[in-house]
Amino acid sequence: MKRFFLLLFVVAVIDLQAVTMSDLFHAIKQQPSSQLDSIRTKMAQIGKDQVRANYFPVVNGFAAYTHYNSPTNMKPLDPLNAAKLMGDNKSIPFAKTIQKFGVHLSVPLFVKELSDLSHKAAYLLKSAKLRKKLNFYQNEALVLGANANLQYLQNLTQALEATKRSLMSTKKTLEVSVNSGRTPAIALDKLDEKLNQLDIALNNVAIKSLQIRGSIENLTGITLKDAVPMESIATVQKHELYALKPLQEAIHASQSDLKAAQAKRYYPKVTLSGLWSENYAPHDVFKNDSVHTGYGYYELGVSLPLYNKNGDVAVEMKQVAILKEKMQLAKTKNALQIEAKELENNLVLLKRSQKLNRLNIQKRKALLQYAKVAYQEGRMIEEDYLNYEDKLLSAKASYFETISQEWQSRAKLAVLYGNDLKGIVR
Repeated sequence: MKRFFLLLFVVAVIDLQAVTMSDLFHAIKQQPSSQLDSIRTKMAQIGKDQVRANYFPVVNGFAAYTHYNSPTNMKPLDPLNAAKLMGDNKSIPFAKTIQKFGVHLSVPLFVKELSDLSHKAAYLLKSAKLRKKLNFYQNEALVLGANANLQYLQNLTQALEATKRSLMSTKKTLEVSVNSGRTPAIALDKLDEKLNQLDIALNNVAIKSLQIRGSIENLTGITLKDAVPMESIATVQKHELYALKPLQEAIHASQSDLKAAQAKRYYPKVTLSGLWSENYAPHDVFKNDSVHTGYGYYELGVSLPLYNKNGDVAVEMKQVAILKEKMQLAKTKNALQIEAKELENNLVLLKRSQKLNRLNIQKRKALLQYAKVAYQEGRMIEEDYLNYEDKLLSAKASYFETISQEWQSRAKLAVLYGNDLKGIVR
């Protein structure tokens, strides 16, 4: 049994280490945020179907048992026909107690409003689908950005530990010098203070790493031990700004909604309706006999709006709302265009910064080796030596940060142009 659990643990560790960016991106779709987007899209589809349902006939059945305080006709009957029935000694359709059952049918033949509402529902559905895809792209970018930050923190941890090892090496040499009396003991205190600062930095990095792993788990449901390796396999393809598409479709929906309001206010409606009723009375008022008769009609009706001030105001309000949406779209477009331009320029500068930082790291490594020898030989004071250690650490941190920033900038640019990161990163 112990071997079995040990095997499960080993498999779990292997699976954990085998997580790829594709796995993370795929896992996003299984999370509640993505499921909510799917539900919203489904609701938009149902809304479209609901509008279409208004084109279909409405058929209702009915049944009634009614008792009146005076004889009532079971169906329309003119006095001449009533007199004829009485003259022929036949029952007449008048009674105090009447039972009815039948069906009622109504069908819209021409309702301009329904056509416009159908277009509105179609645009809302398209907007919902675009919004769902956009949210997925944004979540992909958040996951990639978080993973890039986690990579940065892991690299920073390695740089801090390398600096700590370098200082520990120096400390061993320094202890010999202090014990021999050639160097004052305060030199060890300064070095210990620097080592303590590194431990504090390492602990802070560990806290930030924990927070980032939590954010990745929140987006994907996957718990990471280490950052997932990333490799660029394609560049971002520049298309129309994707974030504008849901807004554009929403404006089209609002325009169709305006047309529907105008149609409701100004256009006639043509409907066809019909009814058939089977009527039964146990006792008529003439012969006290049971009576059974059928009765029905069909009607072609036209309704024409003549005056409705509320309808006029509703149309005007929708016109203003559309103008507001268009201005918001223009504002968003301008902001996204500026952001895209900044990101593109930023990517060029970050590439250059990485190259400069790599050169800087090489030079500072060489200078640190010189400073360490000079300090051990007594030709450099401790503060200057520690400054060289700090400069190398700073150069490494700056280099790792530019790598993280490049990944994040590329992810943001991919979202702006509607690129799926699965085709850009693996």
